[in-house]
Amino acid sequence: MAERLPREIHRKPYVDDARLTPAQNLKHKLRFAYLEIRDNVNGIEALALSSTIRDELRAWKPFKHADCISCYISVRSEVATHASILRALESRKKTCVPKVCGNDIRLYRISNMTEDLEPGTFGVLEPRTSCPEVPLGEPSVHVVPGLVFDRHGNRIGYGKGYYDRFLAKLPPNAITVGLAFDCQLVDEIPPEPSDIPLNYLITPERGVIKCA
Repeated sequence: MAERLPREIHRKPYVDDARLTPAQNLKHKLRFAYLEIRDNVNGIEALALSSTIRDELRAWKPFKHADCISCYISVRSEVATHASILRALESRKKTCVPKVCGNDIRLYRISNMTEDLEPGTFGVLEPRTSCPEVPLGEPSVHVVPGLVFDRHGNRIGYGKGYYDRFLAKLPPNAITVGLAFDCQLVDEIPPEPSDIPLNYLITPERGVIKCA
């Protein structure tokens, strides 16, 4: 496997953990490096790139024609999703937002971003407990966050495994899509048996990518 890591990885070297496999250590290296890389995207540029991704997402047929979608609430330097969620609500889609409940992610329907969200786990906005829960299999499209992605749909998150467990519970016909800046793409992420690849990615430069 070609390991093509950016120079930024050497700013704060990651020391391999002898208790982990080479693939696990590589994932930690990538997570460590790309969090910094994503954080270093200029704020104004990040907004412009997020806007391009939002337009691609809105025009993408599976999302455009979906009656029910789920989408993460962006935080810090993630691809911004607030406008996409607002537009989904305005177009009267059944719009679901993830909420961390114990070790799992559950989905709750929101109707108003101002009234239905509150700070939850890790300070991320989550649906209030008064919002109705929606079965994981109901949304036809799930918009998923991540730190690093490859063209096969493999992703690296923040290391807690919430979305790994979430993706494993989705029905086979569910469509999953990751949103990423182009600087978050790598040649290959070593998959583990528990990893569930995404169906699609959307980036500003490449548009919609159908994952192999």
